[in-house]
Amino acid sequence: MADDREPEDEPQVDTNPAPPQAPGFSEAARTGGATSRAKALASWWKQIRIARTLQRYGMRYGGLMASGMALTTMLSLTAVLTVAITVFMAVLGGNAQLKASFIDALDQALPGILKTGSSSTGLLDPDSLVQSDASSITGIIALLVAAWSAITLVGNLAKAIQSMFGIVALPGNGVVRILRNALGAVCLGVCLVASSGLSIVMNIFGDWLNSALGISPGIGRIGLVATGLAISAVADVASLVLLVRLVAGIRVPRKDLRWGMAFFAVGSALLRQLGTSAVGAVDDALLASATAVITLILWINLLVRVLLYVCAWMANPPQSVAVGDPDAVHFTERPNFVTMSRPATLDWPHNAVTGEVQPVMAVRPEAPENQDPLPI
Repeated sequence: MADDREPEDEPQVDTNPAPPQAPGFSEAARTGGATSRAKALASWWKQIRIARTLQRYGMRYGGLMASGMALTTMLSLTAVLTVAITVFMAVLGGNAQLKASFIDALDQALPGILKTGSSSTGLLDPDSLVQSDASSITGIIALLVAAWSAITLVGNLAKAIQSMFGIVALPGNGVVRILRNALGAVCLGVCLVASSGLSIVMNIFGDWLNSALGISPGIGRIGLVATGLAISAVADVASLVLLVRLVAGIRVPRKDLRWGMAFFAVGSALLRQLGTSAVGAVDDALLASATAVITLILWINLLVRVLLYVCAWMANPPQSVAVGDPDAVHFTERPNFVTMSRPATLDWPHNAVTGEVQPVMAVRPEAPENQDPLPI
């Protein structure tokens, strides 16, 4: 039977429902009854920024992406280090002190992987990673394959970052994306070399500066350590900005970006210290090698988690809306997803890029004009 209803009689639906209104903390804490108070406090918690950050991280499978990135990084690590060390040796490798500082910087970034001395328990000798025949056909192909691995790794990290911001597509073709990923990989390498150079400058002129200023050795040592931490923090912050803005193409509000920079600098510094301590705590060479691998996988996993948590925080997402009605997402139908095999499903509200079904709910009520927009 044909539907004779007039268009104005059609039920109103909303494919972009507003988050549920929640009380403030004071109001929730004063709610009468233990059960009602617990529900009110739960509603308050769901709408604060920390909870919304955790919710976005979970909804976008941040933990799964971090684990995948850790394993992908391990598989691509030799290729990435080969490119980085070969290029460095070709450009600046003649300076022994700069070379040692660069290797030390890599060792701090990837604890336990590189051998930094005769007594080091690192897994790889930096000299063995240098492509001595880089000008030959075989060497060029090997470097190109290694460079492609590094570019792909940076591209995958960019997709994970975009996911935390809820971005599913960016304009531009595949060539532009590859060039952006390659530029990001180069800039990250430049940040590492720059931090190594600054560390060398501080080591060379630190003692002289302390003597010139009449600073005692103890205080001067503390100053050098603090300066080294500051240099590492600047490198971490620069890496975050490069990944988020240049590679992932995210335009974060300045206030949120500043908070994200601070959080990432602190988090990465703590993880770097923990990773170095874990590897250095093992004396046995065999156990140290195994510890280095396990520690590196765990360290990369945690570092990517910190990065994605920071990105979810900077995104400051709205509270997600729970779907309680199966009909809102066609859950009981067959098929219950958008597919070309059943053309009728193409008329369902869905994301044109990903094909995800959008929930269809009742029209949202108008929010009060004086409502506080998620203060925390």
